[in-house]
Amino acid sequence: MTNDRKYWKGLEELHQTEAFQKSKEVEFPEQNNLENILSDDSLNESSTGRRDFLKFLGFSVVAATVAACEAPVIKAIPYVMKPENVIPGMATWYASTYYDGNSYASILVKTREGRPIFIKGNKDFGLSKGVVNAQIIASVLGLYDGERLQNPLKSGKDTKWSTVDTEIRKSLATAKNVVLISNTVISPSLSSSIDALKDSIPGNFNHIQYDPISYSAMRKANELNFGKSFIPSYNFLKAKTIVSFGADFLSTWLLPTVFSCDYGMKRNPDSEWMSKHFQFEATMSVTGSNADYRAMMKPSEEEQVLRYILSKVDKSKAQKTVKISKSLQLTADGAIKSLKASGKESLVVCGTNNIGIQQLVNEINNCVGAYGTTIDIYNELNMFQSEEARMLDFVEEMAKGKRPDVVLFLNSNPVYSLPNGADFAKELKKVETSISMNAHADETASLCKFICPAHHSLERWSDFNVNTRNYALSQPMITPLHNTACPIESLMVWSDSALRGGKTSTVAYEKIKKTFSEISGESFELAVHNSCIDIPSSPIEESLVFNSTPISKLPKYDKGLEIVMYQKTGIGSGEQANNPWLQEMPDPISKVTWDNYITMNPVEMTKAGYATTFDQENGVSMASISSNGVTFNLPVYPSPGQALGTVGIALGYGRGGNGEKIGKAAYQTKEYGGYILNEKGHPKPIGENSFKMLSEESKVFNYASSGKLNKIDGDYIIAATQIHHTVMGRHSIVRETTKSIYDSHDKESYNPSHTLQTIDENGHHVEKPVGEFDLWDEHPVENIGHRWAMTIDLNACFGCGSCLIACQAENNVPVVGKDEVRRGREMHWLRLDRYYASDEEATIGTRKDKETFSFSKAELAAANPKVVHMPMMCQHCNHAPCETVCPVAATTHSNEGLNQMTYNRCIGTRYCANNCPYKVRRFNWFNYPSYKKFTEINPAQDDLGRMVLNPDVTVRTRGVMEKCSMCVQTIQAAKLKAKKENRPLTDEDTSAVCGDSCPAGAITFGDWNDINSDVRKSSEDKRSYQALEEVGVKPNVWYKVKVRNEENDLLEKLQTEEHGHGSAHGTENHAEHDGHGVDKHESNHQKH
Repeated sequence: MTNDRKYWKGLEELHQTEAFQKSKEVEFPEQNNLENILSDDSLNESSTGRRDFLKFLGFSVVAATVAACEAPVIKAIPYVMKPENVIPGMATWYASTYYDGNSYASILVKTREGRPIFIKGNKDFGLSKGVVNAQIIASVLGLYDGERLQNPLKSGKDTKWSTVDTEIRKSLATAKNVVLISNTVISPSLSSSIDALKDSIPGNFNHIQYDPISYSAMRKANELNFGKSFIPSYNFLKAKTIVSFGADFLSTWLLPTVFSCDYGMKRNPDSEWMSKHFQFEATMSVTGSNADYRAMMKPSEEEQVLRYILSKVDKSKAQKTVKISKSLQLTADGAIKSLKASGKESLVVCGTNNIGIQQLVNEINNCVGAYGTTIDIYNELNMFQSEEARMLDFVEEMAKGKRPDVVLFLNSNPVYSLPNGADFAKELKKVETSISMNAHADETASLCKFICPAHHSLERWSDFNVNTRNYALSQPMITPLHNTACPIESLMVWSDSALRGGKTSTVAYEKIKKTFSEISGESFELAVHNSCIDIPSSPIEESLVFNSTPISKLPKYDKGLEIVMYQKTGIGSGEQANNPWLQEMPDPISKVTWDNYITMNPVEMTKAGYATTFDQENGVSMASISSNGVTFNLPVYPSPGQALGTVGIALGYGRGGNGEKIGKAAYQTKEYGGYILNEKGHPKPIGENSFKMLSEESKVFNYASSGKLNKIDGDYIIAATQIHHTVMGRHSIVRETTKSIYDSHDKESYNPSHTLQTIDENGHHVEKPVGEFDLWDEHPVENIGHRWAMTIDLNACFGCGSCLIACQAENNVPVVGKDEVRRGREMHWLRLDRYYASDEEATIGTRKDKETFSFSKAELAAANPKVVHMPMMCQHCNHAPCETVCPVAATTHSNEGLNQMTYNRCIGTRYCANNCPYKVRRFNWFNYPSYKKFTEINPAQDDLGRMVLNPDVTVRTRGVMEKCSMCVQTIQAAKLKAKKENRPLTDEDTSAVCGDSCPAGAITFGDWNDINSDVRKSSEDKRSYQALEEVGVKPNVWYKVKVRNEENDLLEKLQTEEHGHGSAHGTENHAEHDGHGVDKHESNHQKH
């Protein structure tokens, strides 16, 4: 019987199906004799592609596309003369610049054997000071998107560039009216190419710049006040008081890659001064969650709050009719007091796209003297020059039958992002010659006669003039994967200024080099190496003087519900809605993945009968929402901090509803794989397109409107990585204090040491530090060799999620999809916990009153809670409980303090995950790169998508545990480099990608045994503590106490009284004795 046993991996192998036989042949190809290979006639041509040569050798398609360049065959054979800049097995970094119309940053791109696999910020050069956001980091995955167009198309079918160019030139030569619609063009070379096209056309040529997110009201308000349309530069480094009205400047407003770094530098309580931040908004934003004072404000209340502040900072502007609620007045009075104290070192910003509202903001900034200090009106931002008024006029003209002969689209998708996009689509079909240069057959491109796909940003040369004083360059990191073209080249070819050059074209390069020589006399090669240069300030020809002008028409709202459309940190305006990394990234506030929903305050949800809790089996309530003649059915998500009487809906969803191929991950999938289909038989998009709900005032888009909400039958399963919203008084997890307490009291007031009670040799009860109690022998890591450690400053962590995406990209963390996330099976190594304060807590993590404290009430967040963001990853404990329970020693402790995994030893008992007090271990429930359930969402199942994998990190398989490794591969590389250079390791050598990607430097990583290292100094700071220290696991990660710049007399009283009692006794007693109070200001917010 034993000899007859048959072992098989699946039913396909058991039954020896035809499909299995074919896959078996591919997996184990017949070996070819080298003489047979080299005798093949096709190898005689020098142009034979590397992929063809590798196929002859029997490599898989994945290996065949390793470098994806059409290089001579000889380069596939081990180098005889190796290129100077390529070392197999070693990463090469190149400086470049990222711009997609919405985000901008100076970047460094990591390549391996010619493949770009990772993006991080360039800390040495550029406007953004090394800051990137989640969208920029994730954009590298778009390079390997299998849905990108691979050839030019005519009427939906592949064709040749020569055919396309000939027909387009012919159409342009005879056209009487040509219109080009693009996003904001900040490239001088591209702008010059557009001008050349305009000059070559005998008829009329109109160029309309149209962005999905508009800031035109800001430009028009400045035109009224200064006589010039512009957006100034904002300097948060100089702002001692920041007052924001709905501007999410840490995440999505204007230039967050610049603002977040500057803001973070002035949130350090140990610096010379710490900024004070007030936020007025309807929907809880990333910026609002980090504010010292936050007020819930309806869009209809914004005008009155601005007028109230203006009347107080300038008595001549006082108005008797200004009326605001008590809670808004309380916060506004605090802001007024702070604005007066800081004077010209103040900054007021506003995210509302209304001219009148922006004029009021300008008036306040002028009154406090911000112009010339925190606002630089002579360093103009060239981004966001959207002309929606011209765009709307163009749509109206088309509806009247006045259509252009030729219309071109460049990085623009108005069919999706226009409120009347459906009407525009009908008229677009009637245009004789329509041309799109978008990379996908998206909502607009799919309706065009010609699609001339552009290179990915990592495949092409480009230049950028983001503001008056900065000129930047981007360079290609890889030969184009497909038969695509640079837009600069396409425009020059159509204007008869250049000839097609194919994949090795130098047309764009030569154009940009010429542009550079006209701008600067510096070395072009050096500028490419650094990615940017500074442009000397030219003498100011005309000084800009502020003039008060009558306030323009202000937005009006009907009584009842007000709807706010906002951008999510990950999805933004929807350009990367097809990116699975961004779809699976938990929203910083809601922690929901793979979904679009209505945000509503739980207080109102309870009254209206909506579900306010959910889990993997029980969903949230559904509602029908209507505005501006559009109705959607969406789930309703409980969002503390949402202004009462308002709801929020994120933009950027609902892509590809008519079957457009915009990318596999933009659609809803079934539980076991495959797409859910809509009523048209197309894959059903994730969420709804809320751009359709936009209203407009004087042809300026307003991202808030009146509407109606009705609860409907049914519920909706939602996937979130966090369904508990508070820490329920557990002070050993999150610690918080105020600036005044921090400055005037000692450490034990706000960061008391953990002690345990024991009996000394005399029989007396004494307190001793937790660190003195051990259950087993110490690992020999302290003061011997290296000990890798990390500190995380809660004051500098904004919850933006950049670290999470960076970790996923660097460490090959798999995408698992909505169904797995809702089951609690997400695979992210790094978890970003977001904690709200409850009404039972004085502040997050501490109790108001130990006698009346209720755990059940503490589970519920306050109506307008304070928020703390806390990154949580493997703590690499020196007394790791996971190590002691593993039956096969798959998880062990290194002599450098790292808790390490041996994947091929792990048998998947999951004992380690059960024993981890931080719950940061992940289990591979499936073979994600091959199981059919993940085909639509996991890029590792695509031959092209696999090219983004980091070869330095093992791809884990089913049945294996995994977790944060503290980027051990980068540690090893740094040690090898230092060894080669015969020198010791330094802080500059080692880094974890999470710390590298943090916009405010919240994460510090290094060798704790080096007494001069930054991490050692940070861990010994008086704000440093270890989460759950009383458990005794001795983690190698420290956190730093959150400090708010607010007045809070009650909290000061509680913390100083507790200090008089001595140290705490463990978690629960500690929480009971160390209660934080809220000041009058916060209490008022929670009641209102």
